[in-house]
Amino acid sequence: MRKILLLFIAFLICGYESFSQDFSNKGKDFWVGYGNHVRMFSTATAETMEIYLTSDVNTTGNITVSSIGFSQVFNVIANQITVVNIPRTAALLDEGLYNHGIHITAVKPIVAYGFIYVNAISGATVYLPTNTLGKEYYSLNYRQISNQANSYSYFFVEATEPGTTVVEIKPSQTTKKGWAANVTQTISLAQGQIYQVLSATDLTGSTIKSIASGTGGCKKIAFFVEVVKSLLVVQLLVQHLPQLEVQITYTSKCTLPAHGAKSMY
Repeated sequence: MRKILLLFIAFLICGYESFSQDFSNKGKDFWVGYGNHVRMFSTATAETMEIYLTSDVNTTGNITVSSIGFSQVFNVIANQITVVNIPRTAALLDEGLYNHGIHITAVKPIVAYGFIYVNAISGATVYLPTNTLGKEYYSLNYRQISNQANSYSYFFVEATEPGTTVVEIKPSQTTKKGWAANVTQTISLAQGQIYQVLSATDLTGSTIKSIASGTGGCKKIAFFVEVVKSLLVVQLLVQHLPQLEVQITYTSKCTLPAHGAKSMY
């Protein structure tokens, strides 16, 4: 099962390498996070997060989560897969502010891919390098149709630049911690900080944007969305493209049978 998944990741090197001169999922710097999972509200076997790394050249790099003192040096052999396990102490367990930004750096360009799973409840995404990120996002989630309690639609936003990043969040639904639907909330994030929003209903239509503050301009942010558990898609995890990039069309299709994952486009 896992071998098939790893082969799919290797496929990403050529299948998703470059849509224009300025946009590629190959890079040397990434900011990501360990998003929510239904098992974080359960005493059952915990989920696991893995990051898969590959390249068409030999290279080295590092994955750090400064808030928990985690640092893992990695080596990538050309056209092979390197797997790094992320400690669960980096997980975003609920709605709110976290310091658990996962920072991936490499000497030469790599492709990075995240996978959160337990049994048949799995979600995965291709990561986008920092230089491709934007400042404004529109959330595309999915309605919850789950047979398990505490299955939330969610998104999280992450600051990727030094200094203070000010972000406006307008959720389309009432959130788990009580933010009202269609009311703008303003938060301030330091580099590597994450704010996660959960809702029992579909958060599609939420807007998230970085705004100027003081003498500083708008800063780039990373944005991820997910349906924690649905009878239709099991788990959906996606790093969103910024609004200026949504016209890019993905035409390749591959099936991920490992851990119950469904077809991806």
